[in-house]
Parts: sequence; C-alpha cells; structure tokens
Amino acid sequence: MDDRSRTWLVSIAMALCAAGVQAQERSMNVRQAPDTVFVQPVGTLMPELAGATATGENGRVGGELVFWGYRLGDGRPVYMFACAMLQDVNCEQRIQMICVDHTNVLRTESAGGNIVRRECRSVALLAPGNTSRGCIDTPENAPLTIGLVSCGGA
Repeated sequence: MDDRSRTWLVSIAMALCAAGVQAQERSMNVRQAPDTVFVQPVGTLMPELAGATATGENGRVGGELVFWGYRLGDGRPVYMFACAMLQDVNCEQRIQMICVDHTNVLRTESAGGNIVRRECRSVALLAPGNTSRGCIDTPENAPLTIGLVSCGGA
C-alpha cells in the first residue's frame, strides 16, 4: 500500500470515528417545528406549553433526540424534547445534554410521533442530479419519550 492510499484510509477512519463522536453532541441546528413530529398541538401534549411562545432556539442531541425552546406565560424558558425509544439509544443520557450547564427534568412521558429512519452507506456513487448522498429516508411512526426541561441551577 502506498502513502497516498494509506492517507486516504486514515482520513476515512478518522471521519467515521468523528461521526460516532458527534452523534451524541448537542447542536443547535433544528429548523422544523414540533408539528412535523406530532399531529396534535404541543399544548395538548404538554399542557404547560398552552399559550407559551416558541423561541426558535431548537436543537438536537444526536439524530434521535430533538428539542424546541419555549418561553412560558410567566417568562421562564423551557425546552420540549422528543427522543426516539430505540434499543441502542439512551434517552435519559441525551436528555441531560439538552442544556449547556444543568438540565432539570420537569416532566417526561411517552407518545407516538413521526420520525425519519435514515440508512446511509459509507461509500456511495452519485448519479447526476441525485442528492441523497447514499442515504435512504423512511418515514415511520414510533414511540417517543417526550417531556419538558429547564436549564440552570443545581
């Protein structure tokens, strides 16, 4: 194996390792509202959110937990979250990663919701005009852990 091939293999291995590490990091890149996940209004699922204002401060922890920011009627900021209850996903651990400092769990329960199961190949060829990049998205309904958290304090 020449140096160029070895460098290419090392960079692929590093990318795969980095993808695994990033899978459970907190990121603030969610644009979809909860109504893409739930067919009923969030105020029905979480009565505390009836009359709350969405802040647009939305994010995820890995691909299986998503959260949305709200300001309650009394001014307190909270996050509603939904975590796919999959065999290899520790929702309790991911819930604790929603806040940067300290996560206070206010409420949790189960509900059904719409998720997209994405299966990707590590190596794929793209035909002209194909934007899937080797991934297949399959929408499905799944059981979710949902709830509310607030941040800060001890």
